[in-house]
Amino acid sequence: MNHDIVSIDNESIGSYEYLIKEETEYTQLISGDIRNLKLLEKSLEGCDAVAHLAALPGLVLCKNKPEEAVSVNIFGSYNVLSAARNLGINRVVFCSSAAVYGEPSKLPVTEDHELNPLNLYGVTKLAGEKIMKAFHLNENIDTVNLRFGNIYGVGLYTRWDTVIPKFVKQALNGEPLTIYGDGTASRDFVHVEDITNAIILGVTSKNVGGEDFNVGGETLTINQIAKIVEREVEKKVGINVKTKNTIPREGETKEFSYDLSHISDKLGFNNKWKVEEGIRQLIKYWIETEQ
Repeated sequence: MNHDIVSIDNESIGSYEYLIKEETEYTQLISGDIRNLKLLEKSLEGCDAVAHLAALPGLVLCKNKPEEAVSVNIFGSYNVLSAARNLGINRVVFCSSAAVYGEPSKLPVTEDHELNPLNLYGVTKLAGEKIMKAFHLNENIDTVNLRFGNIYGVGLYTRWDTVIPKFVKQALNGEPLTIYGDGTASRDFVHVEDITNAIILGVTSKNVGGEDFNVGGETLTINQIAKIVEREVEKKVGINVKTKNTIPREGETKEFSYDLSHISDKLGFNNKWKVEEGIRQLIKYWIETEQ
């Protein structure tokens, strides 16, 4: 695409080794925090668009660090939009979450579904979306909200408490897979490379300012994910994987699936990764690099 990229990260969740191996003539890596407006303005000067991924991610981290979650996910997002406005940047893509929907009243979930988040993470992401909309309406910035499903895949930092990376890690360590509840809860699972493609489309597509888009992949139950991990790990390394059930976590939805017709029609987004293929790739990567 021949774009130059500036990346700002405080490395509190991961590190640059998971982002990019080294700077090139087309990339610049800056260690910093989105709560520092002056740093943002200095770093983003000359940029044409911003993809805002910075956040304290997930239900567990936000529950354990509520003040930081509000500070980063809400006030940090306001800073990103303020910097864009001050620098005349016209396109900002916000990486939001399916958590803004809460427990769906109808499936599959479309973008006009009511927004009733069940946990602090979802609340902060919804606040971020509202800030985006306010800047779109009042500051004439083309903002785009991308609502991600449950992300997995190589390169996604493993401290994130998402089900597929956690299951793969537990299985390869010979530990039982921890299933919260009875395992019948369903989620939309989307590969990180498909997420990357959606962000690029959000940055480059025309006539999408102020819009929301679901970004998903395949809908599977937690039990189905566990079965795939069990089968692929046993096939690859011969470990007989077990599961254990524990009490459900508060603030999690029971059933969830996405309607992806809007992002397909408007942005031309199509998934390239099947969950089984992505899990197989992740297992191979973990064996070669992490163990």
